[in-house]
Amino acid sequence: MNKNSARDIPIACSLSAGDLAKQEGAWRTFLGSSLLARERVPGGLQLIFRPGAAPELNALVETERICCPWIAFALRGDSVTMTAPGDGEEALVQMFSVDALTR
Repeated sequence: MNKNSARDIPIACSLSAGDLAKQEGAWRTFLGSSLLARERVPGGLQLIFRPGAAPELNALVETERICCPWIAFALRGDSVTMTAPGDGEEALVQMFSVDALTR
């Protein structure tokens, strides 16, 4: 298990295997129907969604804040910027890579 050196929080998800599968499925569905843009930013990613997507985005991010405290989330309407220092940045980018989201 890697650690996020800046905050010394393990880079890991606390969800059970079943809950993790549900969360990943929810993200895949949401991203497939609502994602307009995915951009690298310093420390991570910004995801921009169709207008009106904020309620579903907020619900997904709320779960992520609990299970993945090593990620910092900044919500702005229908977009979210997710960042993580150290090894967390690359882990985050891989989590939301095109390949990971289309499995």
